[in-house]
Amino acid sequence: MNERCGNCNYKFEKETGFFFGAMFVSYALAVAQMVVSLVLFWYFFDLSPLRVFFIITVIAVLLSTFNFRLSRSIWIHLFYKD
Repeated sequence: MNERCGNCNYKFEKETGFFFGAMFVSYALAVAQMVVSLVLFWYFFDLSPLRVFFIITVIAVLLSTFNFRLSRSIWIHLFYKD
């Protein structure tokens, strides 16, 4: 991760442990994705609970890197002052 923004020179790492709160954002994103997957594959596609579990697990693993970057971005935007 870059130390500063290339466009506006905003310092990303404000203090040690600044992005600790992004873990909670990432957790919320993962839970939301899992709930949507559960509803989609269990109720609409009528798959067995075991298949739905494996699908949710695969989706969670595949989207983990996306969630990591998105949660950090959301967290830093909560504290960004123009």
